[in-house]
Amino acid sequence: MAKRMSFDDLRKAMLFHKIVEWKDNYIRLDNGMELRIEETEQDCCACASGRFEDVVLDAAITHVGDIQYDHWEDGDTYGCSATVTIMHNRNIICKAIGDADAGNGGYYYSIASFCVRMPQGQPRQCHFVGSEDE
Repeated sequence: MAKRMSFDDLRKAMLFHKIVEWKDNYIRLDNGMELRIEETEQDCCACASGRFEDVVLDAAITHVGDIQYDHWEDGDTYGCSATVTIMHNRNIICKAIGDADAGNGGYYYSIASFCVRMPQGQPRQCHFVGSEDE
């Protein structure tokens, strides 16, 4: 089981490192830290997911923005989308985007977390977005 990590601790661990590798589902920093967005909790038919977009390699991270939440509803369920913007000076070098919904009829829940793996460390999880977030 992964140990919990606060968003502030995650932010501090990322600062002044470079993104050296990325795919839609993860980024890897020059210190070996791998960051993924994964569904870490869910009930029944609810789901959560995440992705990284607009990634620029080899630019040092100088700012990790706060999590911005956008609650949504449709005719069948509700959920939340979240975005974290990662910057080099005033330039966006990465966006982390997560989505979580409450399943059919809005009776369930789901959570997407940042899953952090360090080269010689215990895996950690940091709450990113849940269907109940606002």
